[in-house]
Amino acid sequence: MLKLTVPDITRLMYRAIGQLQKRRAALHADEPTLDLNHVFPFQPTDVEGIHTHKTDEGDGVWFRLKDGRVFTKYGQPAPYDPALYDTTDEKA
Repeated sequence: MLKLTVPDITRLMYRAIGQLQKRRAALHADEPTLDLNHVFPFQPTDVEGIHTHKTDEGDGVWFRLKDGRVFTKYGQPAPYDPALYDTTDEKA
């Protein structure tokens, strides 16, 4: 698990929002702009670390919160079992 600074975590979250907005713009041009509170049910300061690999899904970004919950890079809940994450030879 990567331990990043709050500014780095915030940048990752905004990058994901930018990707979501591009997807949404292709489907619905009149959608409102997203912000952190619309996408993520947590704040950057709640993040303990970033996982970069998940079993059966491969590489990606998952936010592990200090309370143990895990969310995808798009703010969706993910399984919290630590054994599912960062299980390749290249541990973060």
